[in-house]
Amino acid sequence: MLELLLPELVIAIFALAVIFIDMTLREDDKEFLGYLSLLGLVVALALVLMQAKSAYTSQLLDAGVLSDLIRLDLFAIFFKLVFLLVALLVVLGSLDATRKDRYKGEYYSLMLLSTLGMMFAAMAVDLVLIFVAVELASIATFALAAYRKNRRTTEAAMKYFVIGAFSSGLIVFGMSLLYGLSGSTNLYEIATALPGAGELYWVMVLGVVFLIAGFGYKVAAVPFHMWAPDTYHGAASPVSAFLAAATKKMAFVALLRIFVVGLSTPALLQDWALLFGVLAAVTMTLGNVVALAQRNIKRMLAYSSIGQAGYVLIIFALLASEADVSLSVGAGLLHILTHAIMKGGAFLAVAAASYYAIGSELEDFSNLGRRLPLTALAMTIFLLSLAGIPFFAGFVSKFMILTASVAAGGFYLFLGILLVINSVVSLYYYARVIRYMYFSDREVKREREPRLLAAALLIAAFLVVYIGVFPDAFVSLSLSAASSLFS
Repeated sequence: MLELLLPELVIAIFALAVIFIDMTLREDDKEFLGYLSLLGLVVALALVLMQAKSAYTSQLLDAGVLSDLIRLDLFAIFFKLVFLLVALLVVLGSLDATRKDRYKGEYYSLMLLSTLGMMFAAMAVDLVLIFVAVELASIATFALAAYRKNRRTTEAAMKYFVIGAFSSGLIVFGMSLLYGLSGSTNLYEIATALPGAGELYWVMVLGVVFLIAGFGYKVAAVPFHMWAPDTYHGAASPVSAFLAAATKKMAFVALLRIFVVGLSTPALLQDWALLFGVLAAVTMTLGNVVALAQRNIKRMLAYSSIGQAGYVLIIFALLASEADVSLSVGAGLLHILTHAIMKGGAFLAVAAASYYAIGSELEDFSNLGRRLPLTALAMTIFLLSLAGIPFFAGFVSKFMILTASVAAGGFYLFLGILLVINSVVSLYYYARVIRYMYFSDREVKREREPRLLAAALLIAAFLVVYIGVFPDAFVSLSLSAASSLFS
């Protein structure tokens, strides 16, 4: 049984090791801590890949006495791979981005602890463990958001902390209502007990509303999105990459577990699915429309991330349709994977530019294609993929969501049409960044690419292109992970 938690055990050991070793090192030697963290993530990723190989044959790895708390299926393994991949890319890029910073030990330890929380959230099937895992990841990112000491970073971290604490209160209150109705915190037992609470239907609805509102803050869905632009703008760019590419995805895994496993009773399904559909429509539209007006690239990426969250929320609405639910959820899982790589890579490209004190305003990126050609090329790939251009990863995942929406018809077809319209709108502000990078008269000199940041960008860009050109294996993995959620 313990061997099933080996990846989490490795991350925990390395996180503690980084903190203790940090106390013994001189300031000049602390760069070693980043490489140590990278080693821990590589080992954990290898162990999760071994678990994936075993889970493909059985769909579920027996968790023994912990089976009431965790479920180690392909769904959990899929998200653990996403979290570890993002953490690996961010830590690799941070080796350059934090080279001149003092608090490297705290930075890398918090990154590992946040990843640990996300990995447990992916496996949790108990409300208490879900809450603890989400809070472990969130509290670590509160500190990461304040990593750089300046006024904007402090303001961003404070907003993130206050709104994050408020959202946690909403989540725990919603969970308490479900516990009161069902007498259990296990999602499978809740699913069995809730249909018997018919006379308390409105209490169930209230619990669902609190959960949607609480996790809506975590995924930055409209109207719970206010913190995201300020936090992503103020935080260090590698931290922004981690928040957008990993932390938001943790909220989606918790939402999927709670609503698909625990709250898919006929009495509730139609109501919360409709609510998610409205949230999806408003979120994708407002995120993309407001992004049009942004002159700061980090704020533009933040609003873009809000719009992308709206695309994923479509799959929750589709659960109430007569379409293939495995296809719908599988499409959402693939978009979560592709968005994690695309958006994480885009923020790391901003970090590479800031390495040479290049700001994040549009004008600062003028002629970046000549100054940092590799960074500009990677950024172009990420932006085109985010817009859904064919032969990039973003096109494949958006096309799958669109296919599921068209198959469902009716209101769901309307959501699919909105997805296409918003993707066309997003192309304008993505293309504007590309225009500044390559079609500017500003005189600049060629800089040497930050070596490790460039490596992270190359890995992310390669994955975006590879998934776009050869999507079959990733589509199959996403569909298998979705099927294991319903098994």
